Amino acid sequence: MWAITRGGFNQKIFNLPKTLSRPLMATSNLIRVSSPSYSTSSPNHAPFKRVGTHNGSFHCDEALGCFMIRLTDKFSNSEIIRTRDPKVLEGLDAVLDVGGVYDPNHDRYDHHQKGFEEVFGHGFNTKLSSAGLVYKHFGKEIIAKELQLGEDHPDVHRLFLAIYKSFMEAIDAIDNGINQFDTDKPPKYVNNTHISSRVGRLNLDWTDPDQSPEKENEAFQRAMALAGSEFLESVRFHARSWLPARSIVMECIAERFDIDPSGEIMVLKRFCPVMEASLI
Repeated sequence: MWAITRGGFNQKIFNLPKTLSRPLMATSNLIRVSSPSYSTSSPNHAPFKRVGTHNGSFHCDEALGCFMIRLTDKFSNSEIIRTRDPKVLEGLDAVLDVGGVYDPNHDRYDHHQKGFEEVFGHGFNTKLSSAGLVYKHFGKEIIAKELQLGEDHPDVHRLFLAIYKSFMEAIDAIDNGINQFDTDKPPKYVNNTHISSRVGRLNLDWTDPDQSPEKENEAFQRAMALAGSEFLESVRFHARSWLPARSIVMECIAERFDIDPSGEIMVLKRFCPVMEASLI
């Protein structure tokens, strides 16, 4: 079961069914959020880290950021506290998408403040959202766990870049209002089927009779599950399919001069999705 509550007064715990088929290795399947009845000094419980994000309407970036940060060793089993109270945020172990501070040394990952221009690097120039910031600092650890490799392994670095390119960058761009194309022309059609739109639709509808913090937190829980499951699906696709395809293509490129002296002809030894195996 997963649980989540709202930070501040009148906190409660809400248990929801786990939706993922299996969590990433070394992660708990329970989200705990602080409540008056829980004490970190209890001899029966190890102290939980506390991760904060804002309450109210949510977006894909903080939902995914909260999901990803809990996949790390440092914040495994962390409590998610949703509040905008500066005094509450100040005492938390990490803060995402609120607070006006980007300081990875103190695990502050907001991107709304004036002057923020942080990008992923490695040739990518899209301004990061809170999800992109979490991925930049913890993505290799998450991928290394899934591959059961060290963070310095070349395949971990390859997937780190490939997943940013194919999955994370769009979330950063959409959250920061960056157009996909350099044109002032209106789009020929509207696309509301991407992950950011689908997460956004999980917010409470204005016609909902129950607009309570409890219902809002249940919606955020579903948003975390949706964004997180698609992130893990992307990681596993790249590990299971993209990486082997890349190896085949790279081997054929290395042998191209054996096919023709010009080196302009490559022969695939077996079928693989060549176009998807971009040579990162």
